[in-house]
Amino acid sequence: MHFKDKYPDFAAIEDHIRRARAERSVAIATWLANAVLGLSGGIKRLVDQTTTGLAAERDRRAIEADAFLKRSVPKY
Repeated sequence: MHFKDKYPDFAAIEDHIRRARAERSVAIATWLANAVLGLSGGIKRLVDQTTTGLAAERDRRAIEADAFLKRSVPKY
């Protein structure tokens, strides 16, 4: 597998990377960047789901507290 195929973002500076013998550093940096992006995406999804759940719980409590809404919303 060629360097340009594996790391297309660094194709323009491939010669500099090879002369500095920094291929391993490029691989580690790419892996670390992907890990950070994956972790931040997971945290974002977790926060989104939590806020959606909290909003639904607030709605449920509001329905229970209001007698008119309690009658208008079916049990099942």
